[in-house]
Amino acid sequence: MAAHDLAEVFSSTRENLRKVGLENDFFLDLTASRLLIERVGESNNQEWWDSRVLSETGRARLQEVTPKTRLQSQINLAMKVGRKAESDVLPDDSISLFSFGPQIEAQLGAAFEDLSAPDESLLTDLEELSVQSLEINWTDPIIEQTASNISVSSISLPEPESNFYQISEEGYEQSEIDTEKWRLLVTLLRGYGQNTERLRVPYYPLNSKLKSENA
Repeated sequence: MAAHDLAEVFSSTRENLRKVGLENDFFLDLTASRLLIERVGESNNQEWWDSRVLSETGRARLQEVTPKTRLQSQINLAMKVGRKAESDVLPDDSISLFSFGPQIEAQLGAAFEDLSAPDESLLTDLEELSVQSLEINWTDPIIEQTASNISVSSISLPEPESNFYQISEEGYEQSEIDTEKWRLLVTLLRGYGQNTERLRVPYYPLNSKLKSENA
C-alpha cells in the first residue's frame, strides 16, 4: 500500500473519532496514530504482534461481548496490544508511541469514556487496510496530516540497530512531556516509519528528577 493511502486512512480515522466526541487535536492525532500503527502491525498485515483487534473479526467479537461500549473496548484493547509489544522490548522508564506517561494517559482514558456509541463501525477503513510491504519513511505523509505543524525535515533520527532504539540520549522528565508532546508524537511516528519489515521500537528515556538529583 502506498504511503499516501495510509495517510488517507489516518485522516478518516481522525475525523471519525472527532464525530463521536474526541475533540482535543493532540488526542485525535495520538489516537489515530496508535490505531493506524496497531493495524499495520496486526497478524494479517506486518505480524509485529499477534492481534486482529482492529480487523472485522475483532470488531465482531467485541460486538458480542461489549455491544454498548464496543468502540471504546476496541480502542483500549488495541492500545494495550501496542503498549505491551513496546514494553516487552523497551527498558523501564521509557516514553514511546503507546506510552506517554501517566498524566497524558489518564487524560486520554477519561476522554475515551465520554465517546458516544455509534450504531455503525467507524473504523471500517482500518479494518480494510491491507499492508503487505512498507517503504522507508512511510509515516512521513501521515505526519503531514497531523495538527503539529512540525515538518518531517526537522526530525533527525539515529540508525535503528536492534528491536528497539533510543532516539536521543537526552530524555524528558514527566513534567516536560505535556510541553513537548507534539514533537514527541511526530518523532516517534517517524521512528516507526523506519520499520519496513521487523519491528524496531523508537523511544526516549523518561528521566526521574529523583535520579538526576542523586546523580
